[in-house]
Amino acid sequence: MKKLIAGPMATLSHQGLRKIIEDFGGCDEYYTEMINAASFLTHGQFESFYALNDFGREKIVWQLTGKDAEPMAECARELCALGGIGIDLNMGCSAPEIYKSGAGISWMLKPREETERLVSEVRNSIDSFNSEVLSDGTHKHQRLSVKLRLGDENFKEDEFYDFCEMLYKNGVEQLVLHPRTKKEKLARPPRYQFVEQLALNMKDKIPVILNGNVKDVASYEYAMSKAPDASGVMIARMSAQKPWIFCKLGIRNEELGIGNEELGIGARERGLMIERDGAFVVDRLMVGMVYIQNLRLYQPKEFWETRMQRFFAYYCDNFSFGHYIKSKILNCKTLEEAETTFTKYFDEMPGDRFEKI
Repeated sequence: MKKLIAGPMATLSHQGLRKIIEDFGGCDEYYTEMINAASFLTHGQFESFYALNDFGREKIVWQLTGKDAEPMAECARELCALGGIGIDLNMGCSAPEIYKSGAGISWMLKPREETERLVSEVRNSIDSFNSEVLSDGTHKHQRLSVKLRLGDENFKEDEFYDFCEMLYKNGVEQLVLHPRTKKEKLARPPRYQFVEQLALNMKDKIPVILNGNVKDVASYEYAMSKAPDASGVMIARMSAQKPWIFCKLGIRNEELGIGNEELGIGARERGLMIERDGAFVVDRLMVGMVYIQNLRLYQPKEFWETRMQRFFAYYCDNFSFGHYIKSKILNCKTLEEAETTFTKYFDEMPGDRFEKI
């Protein structure tokens, strides 16, 4: 069975959203939002919120970003101690502020020996942690993975595959490929053929995960038809727009069966999913309201407005008048105002409230 992974998104891949996804049945792995190594090591008042892991604890992958190897290696060891699956090195973020700082996709474009040193030092840090804790049987092996793109606009295929081979030889145990270049935006179709070729190159070595444009069952099946040797799929934006997507994908329902008593127990207990006319439906109003409540529970007050706005920028695309309700919520300055505005929308558009699983 292919793995299903929730991808990393700045200001979104936090414990509040993860709790909702988990309530719907969860997925195989949760990548956190980028954790800046140098900042995390200062142990400032907000840094601990990036490392909350009360839900899906053993499925969490800590994604590290930074411009220097030493703090990233040191931070990797601290994060390993929190449990989860392991550490992911972000080599794919092409946001200008990340790239220009020397982080993200910059690691694919720096001199090869500099990137190799980063991977080696983080690998050594993880190995040191593993050697100390595995003997007592209370901690499992911590993994090293990398999320990456194809590279710059003038990338060469052989150099890209050589780069991935270097990662493998230096101890990387999983690769997630978003098959676009540094400047290619979401309007440009991902080049799934590179995922398939990389998966073939790494066959019997390490898993290769496909990332890009999977938003429903049809797009999942299309992506898998183009990269059948990929070991799984990472879904980012759509896991915010539809936190129930992993439940909705037929893969997970093959295990549980639609109508099975085990399906989405947490979601049903919290009123996120109900049974109507013999079928399970998502209560979209309740999902939005619970997300806001989760911000109060799991995020500092200073983060509430930005994390509320970022979530609803995606979530409102579910609705008939998405642009209208999105603009209204993005102008809200408090969570209470957002709750009132969101609830009023369903008073006006009751047909938008439920979606069949």
